[in-house]
Amino acid sequence: MVNKCVSRSKVLTLIEIAFVGALAWVALSGILFSPNNSVQANQDEGKKHQKGERWIPEEGKPEPRSVKIAALSGTQTCTTFDFAGGATQGFTVTTQFGTPLALWHVTNSLCRAFLPGHSNPYDLYYGQDATCNYNTGARNASTATSPTVSLTGVFPPFTLSFNYLLFVEGGGFDTPFVDISTNGGATWTQVLSKGNFINDNQWHNIIADITSQVGAATAVQVRYRFDSIDNIANSTTGWHVDDISVCGANTNFCVQDDVTGDFVKFNSITGEYTTQQCSTGFTAGGTGKVTTVGNTVTLSESIGGRFNTITVNTATHTGSAKIRVAMGLKIVAYNINDSNTLNNTCSCP
Repeated sequence: MVNKCVSRSKVLTLIEIAFVGALAWVALSGILFSPNNSVQANQDEGKKHQKGERWIPEEGKPEPRSVKIAALSGTQTCTTFDFAGGATQGFTVTTQFGTPLALWHVTNSLCRAFLPGHSNPYDLYYGQDATCNYNTGARNASTATSPTVSLTGVFPPFTLSFNYLLFVEGGGFDTPFVDISTNGGATWTQVLSKGNFINDNQWHNIIADITSQVGAATAVQVRYRFDSIDNIANSTTGWHVDDISVCGANTNFCVQDDVTGDFVKFNSITGEYTTQQCSTGFTAGGTGKVTTVGNTVTLSESIGGRFNTITVNTATHTGSAKIRVAMGLKIVAYNINDSNTLNNTCSCP
């Protein structure tokens, strides 16, 4: 009897051990495969990225960035480069590091350039068409520099916009930059860097305010600069750029009536103007002659049934206008008196 009890006790002990082991396995499985564990894994991965370790972002899931976007304001005059027909449109390429191969070039619907989000099929591409990456086996870096863009006749605010597709190694490696020069390339000012872009292998648009960088300059150049830093993890798409536009406001004066909101805005360089009478919705425009005497700027036009005079005092910031437009047997006539030309919206209330 004693031997049987001992034997039964051993069997029960083995069953208890197996049961406890099964419970432990269930608990461990819950930890390993639970959604919370996945979140924790992602958080740990994020911490690893912040430490500067090597990683490639997931396609469609970009790394965190600091967005730099400017709002478009008013009617603008733009100089645009869309590389239509495969033309470089005056862009020049310079190799900085690596092989003599300069990776910046115009491509035709290759390496995700066929996707919507830009003016298909051509664009400027940092990469190799045969492999759709920038892996040359060595560190590589080069710049693509625009021709000079004249800003004569356009005014602040100035913006730089373009469409782009970026897919490169994450963190501080494989770095894209955009620079501005106002002195023919003698010096450059960085306006955009990797943190401003979405790094996810999709097309996006960005608009940057470059007013402070332009200052009083009458011309600018734009430079796109890429550096792989080293020869590691360079087998992703690279950088596509298209539809590059440097824009400025096409008027620099606005005279708006203090009571009615009627307004006229004009370009003191070209003499172009547009006007609107708010109560009727009447609009007109043309090109007049601009004269400047001391602090007084005057635009006058008397041709084609338009007899208009606009005056601005740049010292007192006051303005006035007489608008007379003949339309067949009808004449549209209204006056504008503005006590402060600095606070105008140039839009009807």
